[in-house]
Amino acid sequence: MTSPAYASADTSNHSNTSDTSIDPIDITQEDSLNYWVAALDCSELELRVAVAEVGPAAKDVSNELGKML
Repeated sequence: MTSPAYASADTSNHSNTSDTSIDPIDITQEDSLNYWVAALDCSELELRVAVAEVGPAAKDVSNELGKML
């Protein structure tokens, strides 16, 4: 499963590359939302609450949910 919100190790096509290889979780985009619900094995509500609590960083959200990425 490939996510538009999950960057590959090759970030040469990104103009603003961050220190992490995982892009933020975008809960406003349905495909991103569906990917992360499946990847983190949580409900949409759980994901939205976690993002509201800790922000959109996938690592922080996974920690908040007690899930491993």
